[in-house]
Amino acid sequence: MSRTTRAAALSLLLASASTTAVLGTPGAANANCAAAGEIGYSVSAVDTRVPFKRVPVFKNGPGGSVEATRGYSGTATYSVTAGAESEVGAVLAKAKVSVSASLTKSNTTDTTITYKRNIPRGKYGNLQYVSWGKRVSWKKYQINSTCTGTRTLATGRISFPSTGEGWFYWTTTS
Repeated sequence: MSRTTRAAALSLLLASASTTAVLGTPGAANANCAAAGEIGYSVSAVDTRVPFKRVPVFKNGPGGSVEATRGYSGTATYSVTAGAESEVGAVLAKAKVSVSASLTKSNTTDTTITYKRNIPRGKYGNLQYVSWGKRVSWKKYQINSTCTGTRTLATGRISFPSTGEGWFYWTTTS
């Protein structure tokens, strides 16, 4: 039974139970709580760039233009910035459902793509080949014995690449 189905059944059960039995008897809610002790994950995400390994940052300027053609293989992989490495699989599974189905542990590519940008006068243009991924903040929690709240077991942040990729451009003063 899914957590949503259990929560709906619990709400219906609590609504039909007498107030005395649910609120007045210690442990009564626990006996009716099918989700007690269940462990789950909550996730939220923001856009991020995951660079491909062995692909340099190209820089040109000041002014003029910067152009790069990427024609060799590379891989962009996930990066744990906070939390435990052991949570990667579970967090990715939740994030693929809740955030984006295109997230992955790694993106390996071997396509050729050319990108060119004009650089403003006095600035330097920079190019880097990246996977357009997500930085996922996650929380692992456990439902308490009365199903009235949760206890946080672990938290963290993991940057995942996606199947989308391309050149990222930015300017600097030096």
